[in-house]
Amino acid sequence: LLAKAGVPKGFKVTIDTRTIEPEQGIVEAFQQTARRAGVEIEIIPGDGKQVLTRYRARKHDMFLSPWGVDYWDPHSNADAFARNLDNADDAKFKSLAWRNAWAIPELSKKTDAAVLERDAEKRKAMYEELQAEFRRTSPFIVLYQQIEVAALRSNVDGLQLGPSFDTTYMFKVSKR
Repeated sequence: LLAKAGVPKGFKVTIDTRTIEPEQGIVEAFQQTARRAGVEIEIIPGDGKQVLTRYRARKHDMFLSPWGVDYWDPHSNADAFARNLDNADDAKFKSLAWRNAWAIPELSKKTDAAVLERDAEKRKAMYEELQAEFRRTSPFIVLYQQIEVAALRSNVDGLQLGPSFDTTYMFKVSKR
């Protein structure tokens, strides 16, 4: 495939990642596998602030990081991943698409239209179309779905894991 792409001898690339698991292990396994194909990956490790700063400044080749929705609606992800109306370095809105220099004016317009659609079935179809286009053309690779697990003793009441990373509340938890 590399020869077909015009790089028969492979290439070098960097990947930024946090030095926490599972990210560090995933990146190391990816590095080893890519090497077998002729792709040399330099891992640039760092803490969250370091790697996010580079990523937000578009100073990365590749970046591995978890993602969680900001609110429980398909537009939360669509706005972040499939909207970039201004790909300039000094753009005011710096979505994840912008951070990866993915210039997508037409997809961005479709994303803007989907959030305004009031008919639930039409809106669903619009987001499904956005998702299909995203999977076909985006620079993103979704590796896995994070699952939150909790173990409770029988004397703990009120813990319920929320549908997103920031909606597990502790104020209802009590111990008998």
